[in-house]
Amino acid sequence: MSQVIQTVPMGHYRLRHVVRAEIMKAMTLPSTAITVALTVVAGLLVTALVTANAHPVFNGIGFDATQEALTGMVAAGLTAGVFGALLITAEYSSGTMRATLSATPRRPILLAAKIGVTAVATVVFCELLSFASFLLGEAILSGRGLPSANLGSPGAFRAVFMTGLFISLLALLAFGFGLICRNTAAAIATFAGVVFVLPLVMHAISQPDVRYLPTMILTNSVMATVSQGGPGGVSPLSPGVGLLLMAVYAAIALVAGAALFVRRDA
Repeated sequence: MSQVIQTVPMGHYRLRHVVRAEIMKAMTLPSTAITVALTVVAGLLVTALVTANAHPVFNGIGFDATQEALTGMVAAGLTAGVFGALLITAEYSSGTMRATLSATPRRPILLAAKIGVTAVATVVFCELLSFASFLLGEAILSGRGLPSANLGSPGAFRAVFMTGLFISLLALLAFGFGLICRNTAAAIATFAGVVFVLPLVMHAISQPDVRYLPTMILTNSVMATVSQGGPGGVSPLSPGVGLLLMAVYAAIALVAGAALFVRRDA
């Protein structure tokens, strides 16, 4: 990071210089390759297992071939969250955040670069994985002689594209938690608790409100192309509203983390 910034006069660096440094840093982090590989394996493996064991009767609602093929993205959401958290907490755990802040003391510029690089990287990666998951799942369903879909099927392209965006927002949510917690274990635990544990708790407290939580939005709104009933007899959110709500969740975490980042010591 400091080597890149030092190629320009001290105090005269611009956002593009910091972005370039952040890209280099993200690409050289050992955790990057590991979490990316785990995300790919988790997403495609779960998709393969689900579609290989799928049956065309689905609680009388109808068989949703698109949703079946995207099921692996739920597992990918967990590892994508780990990836998002590590992009910021790894610097705190290694102690390199002090060097980063010394080279880039203007924290708003540094944070804008970090969030921008994280957003672009996760959107591109998650979209590629979402389409790969869909194509793999549909190939397996078709090979078994079960109903399948293609990108031209009603709602299929929308579901695949929005699923990729949704998973990238989960990564940004975890990045926000990383800014807040500054500790890898705490950030991942917070992310897992909010995304995967809270729905179980809310299901026992107020079933209709479960539809506002990330995992329910993903599975019942964003990934679905066949109409289905929601918890407590309440219909799930529309895909657009669900994605917008997830963006709000991620924005809240990022804004809270940013407010702490610019005020706290390294």
